[in-house]
Amino acid sequence: MFLSINNNAEVMQLPVPPAEYNVPSPWSNERVDGLQQSLNVIGLKGLRSVEIKSFFPIRDYPFLQNRSMWGMAYVETIERWRGLRIPLRLVIVDSGGSQSLNMAVTIDNFEWGVKQDGDIYYTLQMTEFVFISTARG
Repeated sequence: MFLSINNNAEVMQLPVPPAEYNVPSPWSNERVDGLQQSLNVIGLKGLRSVEIKSFFPIRDYPFLQNRSMWGMAYVETIERWRGLRIPLRLVIVDSGGSQSLNMAVTIDNFEWGVKQDGDIYYTLQMTEFVFISTARG
């Protein structure tokens, strides 16, 4: 599981990817009740979202997938990226090595705290970011 900014100018691999995650993909359909029947009007595609819960270690564990940073360095990097007010790229690679998700995101909420063992447990809530084309044609 990777987060990056500016077309991979900076890339962060999460050291402990979550065991599971969900990606809701809403549509803004509308139900309309008529005199004889109900209709379902297909609306526009909504924005996908994803929530990740895991931890940033302060010590080495054999299951870590990244050892380039420790503990608060992850928190500081995420907060610095948020301060830039630009979208991030979330890439999730499955165990077979193929991409299962690749989307631009904004971080809507980042909650973290230190547990008794010193590791930093966090929840990262992200929403899909759609780039708007300004090309004239």
